[in-house]
Amino acid sequence: MEQLKIHVRNRVIFARMTEEKKHQCTDYTLFDKNGVSIYIFRYERNTWNHVYGQLSDDVRDACIDALILRFDWQCTDLFYVDGERKIVDVSFAEGGDHWAVCVNRRWKGNIRLIESTMDLVYNEHNRCEALTTDRLEKYFRWIREGRIKGSKFGSSLSR
Repeated sequence: MEQLKIHVRNRVIFARMTEEKKHQCTDYTLFDKNGVSIYIFRYERNTWNHVYGQLSDDVRDACIDALILRFDWQCTDLFYVDGERKIVDVSFAEGGDHWAVCVNRRWKGNIRLIESTMDLVYNEHNRCEALTTDRLEKYFRWIREGRIKGSKFGSSLSR
C-alpha cells in the first residue's frame, strides 16, 4: 500500500492509500494510521472531490492538495489566493514555439523564448492576478533548469 505525504496544520502526516481506476474516474482511498477510518477522494473530469468520510475542511483541502501534487500531471504549481486553490499548468505547446500557461485549466497566456537574447517573456492574454512577477520568474527559472519539459531549445536555455 502506498503512502501519501500530507502537509496540514504545520505538520506532515502520512496516510496509507490505494488507487482504483474506473471507466471515467479514479478513486483514491486514504486510511488513517490505525487503518480503520476510510476517506475517499475522486478525480473525475479534471475535478477533485471528497466523496466519503468525515474530515474538517482544512484536512480535506490538504488531502486534495497532496493528491493533486502527486497525481495531476498537469500541475506545475499549486497555491492559494484569497482562500481559493490555484493550480498552474505550464507546458510546452506540442509543435509550437511557446509554453502555455493555464490557471485552473483556463488559458491565461504563454511564455516565449526570444532567441536573439535567450530571454523568456510572458505574453498575457487573459488577466490573472494570481500570476505575479515572482511566480512568473519562478516558472522562467524552472524552464531554464529543465523542470518544465518539452522545449525544443533544450540545453540552450541554461545560463
